[in-house]
Amino acid sequence: MHSMTDPEDNWLWIIGPGAIGRLLAASLMAARQRELREQGVSTLPRVLLLGRQAMAGQAVVLNMTTPESHSVSAKINYSTIDTPQGSPSKKPSAIWLTTKAHGVPGVWQQLAPHITPETSVTCWQNGLSAQPWLAERHANLICASTTEGAWLPAETGANATPDTGSTADELQHLGVQHAGRGHTWLGAWQSGGDGDPDSQSNQATLVQCDWLRAAEFACESTPDIQTRLWHKLAINAAINPLVARYRIRNGQLRDRPFAPMVRQAVEEISAVLNSEGIPAPGEGWQALVEQVIRATANNRASMLQDVLAGRPTEVEAILGPLRRTAARHGLALPLLDDLYCQLSTPQR
Repeated sequence: MHSMTDPEDNWLWIIGPGAIGRLLAASLMAARQRELREQGVSTLPRVLLLGRQAMAGQAVVLNMTTPESHSVSAKINYSTIDTPQGSPSKKPSAIWLTTKAHGVPGVWQQLAPHITPETSVTCWQNGLSAQPWLAERHANLICASTTEGAWLPAETGANATPDTGSTADELQHLGVQHAGRGHTWLGAWQSGGDGDPDSQSNQATLVQCDWLRAAEFACESTPDIQTRLWHKLAINAAINPLVARYRIRNGQLRDRPFAPMVRQAVEEISAVLNSEGIPAPGEGWQALVEQVIRATANNRASMLQDVLAGRPTEVEAILGPLRRTAARHGLALPLLDDLYCQLSTPQR
């Protein structure tokens, strides 16, 4: 096992209380509580969830519904990003960035005082825009690629009204639906397929894989995370823009008139990746996309959630790299270009 022991200063900061941030925080804390009950000690880190909005008190209760319809609740330390509180350590052992890709530069500026060159920073963003940006600023960068599905119940949200007079019994409750189980890969950005296995970032990758497996996620490390990120980008590009454009759940992509659109999107995406020399998955692009659609059939994709909430979407982070690569190789992307234009226009 690569897991750390349980010192008081072993804190994981999860930045962004959106769907994936809540899913990770709730799952890790539930696993930690289970280990403490059963063993009296836990190798999992303490968790501090950070967001832009103030909450009632310095903790929240995360209520997670699993894909099997089980309910899991966990009390999580919470703080605002601009004034982190709730953990005794000002320098966390690890930071997981789960904000939207376009929010990364602003968050990074606020976190800078709490980050050292040794801090393990893991990027969970969709697309391929935040990762190279962060890699220019932090050498010890880990990237995550996951097909876990999660969304926020309509009756809950990241917004809350501050209440300085709240008691421990009046903590803000935040919900998250774990819509579908998938697979997560972690890898050091700079390893490039032949990195030093004993490097700090590679060792941190192994530790964090242990954390995720303890929280019942299927997870493995990879020496070539950039290929995995291209694969995740392909999946997101085939699914998210369509469900956001037509305001449907993932599973509806299996039906007409959407199934032919998925096939066309996959054809356009695979042509781009082939031209860039990105290897296709063993089962082929179409089969992989269909597998993810089945596994997340009840999921409201993050881009759809953004459209419904009137928030900026990650269309640039997801379709932007494909469109730029296609232009460089002289490839036409009629469907993806149309979706890009539709989703770049303010939604009503």
